[in-house]
Amino acid sequence: PKKTVPGEQCDICTDYPRKCVFDFKLEMLKSDTPGRRADGRIRSVLAYNGQIPGPPIVICEGDELVVNFKNDITGNMTNMDGSSSGTTLHFHGIREKTRPWSDGVPFVSQCPITPEGQDHPKNRNPFPFPYGFNTDVDGAPAGTYWYHSHVGAQRTNGAYGALIIKEKGKDAYIDKILVLQEWYESSTNQVPVSILINGNGRTGEYINTGEDAEITKHLKGKGGSFQLKKNKYFDRNNFKTNYEECIIGEPGRTYRFRVIGAISQNFPLRLSIDDHKFTAIAMDSRKIEPVPYLTDLWLAAGERYDIVVKTKRAYNKSGEAFKIKVFGYTNQYNHSAGGLCTIAWLKYPGQTIDYNYVPDSACTDFDHLSPLRLRTLNPVPNNYAAWKNRIQYPNWKNPSKPGDIFIADLREPKSKSKSTITNLANTQYIEFDGNITFNGLR
Repeated sequence: PKKTVPGEQCDICTDYPRKCVFDFKLEMLKSDTPGRRADGRIRSVLAYNGQIPGPPIVICEGDELVVNFKNDITGNMTNMDGSSSGTTLHFHGIREKTRPWSDGVPFVSQCPITPEGQDHPKNRNPFPFPYGFNTDVDGAPAGTYWYHSHVGAQRTNGAYGALIIKEKGKDAYIDKILVLQEWYESSTNQVPVSILINGNGRTGEYINTGEDAEITKHLKGKGGSFQLKKNKYFDRNNFKTNYEECIIGEPGRTYRFRVIGAISQNFPLRLSIDDHKFTAIAMDSRKIEPVPYLTDLWLAAGERYDIVVKTKRAYNKSGEAFKIKVFGYTNQYNHSAGGLCTIAWLKYPGQTIDYNYVPDSACTDFDHLSPLRLRTLNPVPNNYAAWKNRIQYPNWKNPSKPGDIFIADLREPKSKSKSTITNLANTQYIEFDGNITFNGLR
């Protein structure tokens, strides 16, 4: 039998398998407390264990995950799409081969979990719902995943977090996690106003606003047009939040950044690191042939990339920390409409941080229109000329060759990593007619 341990102790791998147990509850709260301040404005949010993103789940190959989950949403969390206060938990990328009831898809694999609070005496559910999976048998190889609510727009309002399965054995890298999400005016006003990195961001002197028709276009993925208005929350001398700080404690070592696109709508985000190149080594939890000397990485909703950065030994020890820059267009079909941008700090020993920094509304120092972008991985596939002129495999192995690299030209390593994913032979599919409901509900 596997040894049962608190989940928070499972981030260090052992030579024996464990049952890693986490206790989660989802609550409706305000963004008024450290750990869930988001971009500094106070609004309603949904938070696992009181924080955004939720607590990182980090386990190892061979471990079993158990998440004892409670829905503690009190009152009514009104979402733009009208979704209710019922909820589920979904492990994004895990196949759940032996326990499909733990996949968290409402009215497909389970009924949503009703709130247990006193506000809902008729629906009171005093028992936690046991989510989880076994990395050995449930299609869960080592890699970068994430978890989130699968009900309505709940993850848009903060119900998400990182899920990491580490390989056993000595790791060649020092790990960092970057969870990216576009953030909205409120749970009912879905105008994109900022970008969060690990739940941290800021709004500037001006902020987006838009009409209902444009919001609807945005939510349908067709591109909405927004205007800037004066931001009543902006006070350059009294920021409520700081940007994420990634500390480089061992200059010269190679750091792995597990980048998770916890993106809600059609809002791809581009990541770059000032004065650093990086190499992509994995995509969506699967290893790929390393793609070297990259300057930019685009991520869409749900995508994950592992990138490695060889940190500097020689740097300005009294200078300002480097910026990890994240940018996204507010309208994918009209780039002239502008975008949103944010940073995290990449801080070496001795470097300083400008805690008064905030990008201007035009994102002028993000270089997003410059032709000097040399090697971009996974660009938004909406430009046939860029696709036609892309760097194809294996030409991108030449680090001096500039251009765009699309995922169609990525390759799995020749020495394939071990995987618990197997083909489902003799799979049978059952067709349901239009009169079938889920437990008489849908």
